[in-house]
Amino acid sequence: MHEMSIARGIVDIVEQEMATQGDARLQAVNITVGKLAAVAPEQLAWWFTIMIAETGLAGATLNVRTVPLGYRCAACRHEFTSEEIALTCPECGAEHPELVSGRELTVESLEVED
Repeated sequence: MHEMSIARGIVDIVEQEMATQGDARLQAVNITVGKLAAVAPEQLAWWFTIMIAETGLAGATLNVRTVPLGYRCAACRHEFTSEEIALTCPECGAEHPELVSGRELTVESLEVED
C-alpha cells in the first residue's frame, strides 16, 4: 500500500515541474526503481493513473525502469550485477561485496509536448 504515498510524491514533483513548463502537456514520467526499493511497479503505475485522472496531467504514462542489484568488491574492486543478494564476489570469492545500486527510487525525466 505504500505505493500510494510514493505515487503521491511523484505526482507532487511532476506538478511542481509542469508549473514551470507553460502550456506544455505531460506525455510520460520516467522513473527508476531499484530491486531493493520494495516497490511493485504495477501498483505504482496504477496509483499514478488514479491520482492524475481528473487533473491536467491526465493521460500521461508512468514508465518504470528497474535497476538491478549492483555490487563492488572491496578486495579486487570488481563491479558486477546480480538478480539476487550477493554474498561473495564472483571474481575473487571475497565475502560481503558492497551494494552500490539497487535501492533507487528516482524521477529521471518528464516527456512533454509543447
